[in-house]
Amino acid sequence: MMTSGFLQDSTLAAMLSRPGPILALRSARFKEENDDIDKVMRVYIKTTHDHVVKPHQQEAMIKRWPPSEVYALDSDHSPLFSTPFLLFGLLIKAAASVGCH
Repeated sequence: MMTSGFLQDSTLAAMLSRPGPILALRSARFKEENDDIDKVMRVYIKTTHDHVVKPHQQEAMIKRWPPSEVYALDSDHSPLFSTPFLLFGLLIKAAASVGCH
């Protein structure tokens, strides 16, 4: 996975990356009749230069389970490395939008 950040950040990310629980993420399902799911406030941060989760895939996720807010970040798939300060600002904004103080 390449980031648009500095070479050192990419190297560190590669060294620290671990495989994710892909099977668990792909097979996770909620019961259709469970109304408690929508009680959890959620936001989505789109990464506009993402080559891992493409923009049309992000839009499909948003459409399938609409969040209360959608933000766009001019970043690749790893904003923690490529645009950490912009990500931090959006996380603060997102937390405030759902009532976190």
